[in-house]
Amino acid sequence: MNIRPLHTILIISTFYLVGCRPSEPEEIPLPTKICIKTSHHGQPIPEAKVWLKYNTDTFPGYDQPTSYFDALIETGADARGCIEPVPEGHHWLIAFGYDSLHFPNFVYGSMELNISVSGRAVVDTILYVSE
Repeated sequence: MNIRPLHTILIISTFYLVGCRPSEPEEIPLPTKICIKTSHHGQPIPEAKVWLKYNTDTFPGYDQPTSYFDALIETGADARGCIEPVPEGHHWLIAFGYDSLHFPNFVYGSMELNISVSGRAVVDTILYVSE
């Protein structure tokens, strides 16, 4: 019995088994999510823009350029919008919208919140805006 072909088959089989495994994921997806409904005087504010600044304890203000923020949620016709995944940490949300029923029409608001996989991973809330 010749050992050389058996040895070659064993080596090729080893490379085949190691090389054909799927690669490990580069990132583990976070189960985090923020859903917002924008509201003014109890009425939904559709088509609002909600800017997110991640990992800050400081209120960012309403006059920052859009490039300052890390993400954007645009609410739909039902005044609701979601974003996922969101990094863990302390975040600020700044909202801008238009209310055709009240003057002045341009409304804005803010909210701070914490996201934590071990605590509050999903936030579904109302962001109240005002003149």
